[in-house]
Amino acid sequence: MGEKRPSSDDVVRRMAQLMMQGAVMLDKSCPADGLPLFKLKTGDVVCPVHGKVVIVASDAEARDVEVEEIIREVRYRAAKNVMKGLEEDNVDTVSKWLGVLEMAERILAIRRGGLQGEREERGEAGGQR
Repeated sequence: MGEKRPSSDDVVRRMAQLMMQGAVMLDKSCPADGLPLFKLKTGDVVCPVHGKVVIVASDAEARDVEVEEIIREVRYRAAKNVMKGLEEDNVDTVSKWLGVLEMAERILAIRRGGLQGEREERGEAGGQR
């Protein structure tokens, strides 16, 4: 959002560093800025500006990744607001944001483990109703 993009010299320098570390330049580009992506020895794919990048095979997979990122951002903001409410001794704020945080955690758990994961979380045996 308010991020300053590095100069082209900095980007070239970072790309050179990646290659000197054994990274391989791929024929794919970063969806955010169009720069070439690099595959590290670890197998991670990174953009020289943004860091780690997730490569998706389909539009549905891209939507799933986007939803996960949004939920993570909600979780981060909720946690910050809980801390702020604690600092201000504001019980209503803490309660409200703890609810948001819990909901975000549940959504992530459901997305990762499906309905079975939620049932196990609630302690239901064998997923029976």
